[in-house]
Amino acid sequence: MVGEACANYPRYKTREWVPYDVTEVTECTRRLVCRKEGGVELRKYTDFYVAGVYRGIVTGCLVGCNLRCFFCWSPLSRDFPERYGDFYTPVQVVKRLELLGRRYGVRKARLSCGEPTVCFDHLLQVLELIEESKWFNLFILETNGIVLALNPEYIHRLKKFSKLYVRISLKGGSREGFEFRTGAKGEALDLQFKAVEILKAANLRFHVAAMTDPRIMSLEERKKLVERLWRTNSRLALLLEEEVVDPYTTTIERLKHAGVELKW
Repeated sequence: MVGEACANYPRYKTREWVPYDVTEVTECTRRLVCRKEGGVELRKYTDFYVAGVYRGIVTGCLVGCNLRCFFCWSPLSRDFPERYGDFYTPVQVVKRLELLGRRYGVRKARLSCGEPTVCFDHLLQVLELIEESKWFNLFILETNGIVLALNPEYIHRLKKFSKLYVRISLKGGSREGFEFRTGAKGEALDLQFKAVEILKAANLRFHVAAMTDPRIMSLEERKKLVERLWRTNSRLALLLEEEVVDPYTTTIERLKHAGVELKW
């Protein structure tokens, strides 16, 4: 159940949408999908599988995110985290990931379908077990960076993991564009860029991705995004991974609710 403090928990973006405070939604999401038992943080997951991206990667499909991007492909567990998934300990998660990895000969792992940093202690414990694993040689942290920017010390706690690689995904080049796509108040975009700056300063291995599909981002906004990234580091801008909207069933539903029509 969603508590009284999170009674207005945002689900999916609609035409009458009121932008929300990303800090408040992050905390509400944490309450719904993270749980402490005996000093160990558990996280909700809906599935474990091998995905074809990154030339094959074992994936833990976790529950819960602090953004409501209308182009998102994630399951409905993103919008209704209290209804979906089961809680797993970090040990249970890595055991399942490694079982799949060995079965299919895949040595890369990730947590996807939501924002992994929401339950940060859980993420750290997963990373520690991945680090100890004799099977996995790479863990890709897919993140929007907001929790990392709100808690800069988190990034420094990630530095010890030799198998870690970060993929940070930007959702806009302007506050207005960010707010339009994610449903969160536009100033949260600054947190995304702050996370990029901190990752760079900490010398972590990472690259930047961005949803720059011209159907939902103007050329002018894309230019602003690239220029802002260039000011942080020219190499990051040159190696920018540009994303496009794919017609997943959940994506099409979210686009419809948001009143956004795309040509496929």
